[in-house]
Amino acid sequence: MRSVTAQRRRNRPRVRLVMVLAVGALLGFPSAASAHGGEGEPQEGYLLVQQALGYLAHEGMDGIDPAMEKVDDALATSDQEGVDVALVTQARASLEAGDVLTAENTLQQSITAAVSQLMPAVGAETGTTVVTPDLPGRAALSGLDWMFLAVSAVLVLVGVALAAVFRPEEPLRVIRAHLGDPRPAHINAH
Repeated sequence: MRSVTAQRRRNRPRVRLVMVLAVGALLGFPSAASAHGGEGEPQEGYLLVQQALGYLAHEGMDGIDPAMEKVDDALATSDQEGVDVALVTQARASLEAGDVLTAENTLQQSITAAVSQLMPAVGAETGTTVVTPDLPGRAALSGLDWMFLAVSAVLVLVGVALAAVFRPEEPLRVIRAHLGDPRPAHINAH
């Protein structure tokens, strides 16, 4: 029993080093920025009404609160071109009453003028350039790709090292026998 305790004492500096390296690796990578709220939100009433409709269409009753926020923003904004403010106010009352279908229909009617001013998509000219006709193939690994590959290899090696350091000295079947496991100590793999 003394040898196990002594071995654990000898391994403590290694464990601390591994923990420090793992925390340093996690803190060394930049975290993703939050895309919620802020200056990037639209100020056009038409777009805010569309976002409210999106919440109601995708989330139903659960989308009432975020949709109400968007409706309030649409009513408060100065750019309300193409939006029937009276209908938006009626839709807000429907949202307060919990009537999602009436609110959706009223919100859609409130932006009919703005939708009618949009140019329709014709033929191949859809107005978007998001998808190019032919997508380029995979390029060679960049410096960042090589860095992620190296970090992942190091993490695999650290995991294997930790498994070797903290493995029990006795085989699993012996430990089971000591614990009184009802399963047999040796099972044929035939």
